[in-house]
Amino acid sequence: MLKNIIKYWQKWSARKSKVHPKSQPIEVELKRWASSEWIEYQAWLFHHSFLTLHDWQQLRDKALSWRHRPFLSIVTPVFNTHPDHLRECIYSVQTQAYPDWEMCLVDDGSDNPETVECLQILVLEDSRLRFRRFPRNQGICQATNQALAMACGDYIVFLDHDDRLAPDALYHVAETLRNHPDTEIIYSDRDSLSERGFRFMHLFKPDWSPETLLSGNYLFHLVVYQRKRLEQLGGVRIGLEGSQDYDLILRASAEKEPKVQHISKVLYHWRQHKQSVAMEQNVKEYVYTTGVQALQDTLKQRGLEAHVSENKSLWRGHYRVRLNPSPGTYQVLHLSTLQDYAVQVNNHFERETNYDYLVILGPNVQVIDKDALTELTSWLQIAAVGMVTGKVLDNQGHLLHAGLVQRPNGIPLALYAGFPENAPCYMAVTAIVRNVSSPHPACYVLERALWQRLEGLNVDYIGPYALLDFSLRALTSGTRIVYTPFARFLATEWQTPEMWSEIDQQRFTEQWMAWLKQGDPYYNSHLTLELADMGLNLSIN
Repeated sequence: MLKNIIKYWQKWSARKSKVHPKSQPIEVELKRWASSEWIEYQAWLFHHSFLTLHDWQQLRDKALSWRHRPFLSIVTPVFNTHPDHLRECIYSVQTQAYPDWEMCLVDDGSDNPETVECLQILVLEDSRLRFRRFPRNQGICQATNQALAMACGDYIVFLDHDDRLAPDALYHVAETLRNHPDTEIIYSDRDSLSERGFRFMHLFKPDWSPETLLSGNYLFHLVVYQRKRLEQLGGVRIGLEGSQDYDLILRASAEKEPKVQHISKVLYHWRQHKQSVAMEQNVKEYVYTTGVQALQDTLKQRGLEAHVSENKSLWRGHYRVRLNPSPGTYQVLHLSTLQDYAVQVNNHFERETNYDYLVILGPNVQVIDKDALTELTSWLQIAAVGMVTGKVLDNQGHLLHAGLVQRPNGIPLALYAGFPENAPCYMAVTAIVRNVSSPHPACYVLERALWQRLEGLNVDYIGPYALLDFSLRALTSGTRIVYTPFARFLATEWQTPEMWSEIDQQRFTEQWMAWLKQGDPYYNSHLTLELADMGLNLSIN
């Protein structure tokens, strides 16, 4: 098998040389596929994402030993693709370690003869490549649905015509399906390909985050769907060209909570070139118009009244959802101290009973935005959301809180703490509505029904760890927590998590040891827990 793969590489390299006489030798090409222009990312790739031929063979042998192997259909619409990019895309499928797949290619009326010729030659050489050509251009949604109709697999893998799969991508998809046979949707981490073909711009994603999805399509690629679920949805929606993928995942999660698995590996390489949204965000203006429409339609389907617009302060493709005010009633509790944290909250709930939500503000915390409390409570209209927290700034306009990440040592990490509020940040985490594992003790709203169901905060904790404990009890019972940057608060003389009770920290880590070791689901293990800037985790484990 190894000899066959090497011959495959040589054959493909020789084919390229007909177009590019000065093409590099195969060894250089292999190295380039695992190379980055970013020094730090190159170091990470070397330790965490370098697949040798020996590794590939081991994965192939393991897959062949499985008694039951899911059959996967790769769906790829094609239109005027550069032949080099198209060859590389198809070749990345042909050299998969996992053997049981087909690739459904639909040419959407390409008028570039080199694209058509390239497809026709490749299809003739490999029976696993299934092909249909539209005589004229009908749009990506029609082409995608045609490819879906051709597919025979139980699961559908979406691959754009100029992108690339990692050699072990389908293996990890199949392995996940074997371990979790009820899975409906799978997604993985990804990076980008520069115009020179080098890897960069890694995207390490959180686990399934339904409210984060309302701020933009953080899933991107790789995404895999159960074919039965796609048939129920009717495929991609005609008229949503440009945002058909976003619309699809929104619809898939609108009526019921889908069974989603996140593979925290870089299994997809998104190509950047001058005609792609990956590089030129304004090249396809319609993408963002249809993105707003997809969100509006989904929220309406869910019975949520809201105004949707682009988040103009961010890279395009981010959206701002303004939910109408919640019909529920709330009261505000200003804590006098961080000591007896649980006692203060519990006593207020027990004493005051004529309201649905309690807004808790820590000592010396003030509201900045006049609609901050309305913004907090509005997100509690989503049935699965039980707590919502806001953004906390200091007197200098620096961030104190834009989302906490739970760490194995029990001391939460405040992302971008100390950074200016408008500082650029990874995945725009400080500037979008998203899911988090716990609110900040300085500002949050808590649903009375959730407090009652979990029988209040644990009074064995002295300070704010009572809230962290309550949050993890909420998460593990199926309740979600939301951070919104559009509810801003000012805090002075605020204690950082490192200053909280050591006794509470010890109690918390002992009680939640197993959960903490697994890692915060709304973070990614490939990102650092040492610094607040979400840099790469370069440790070797």
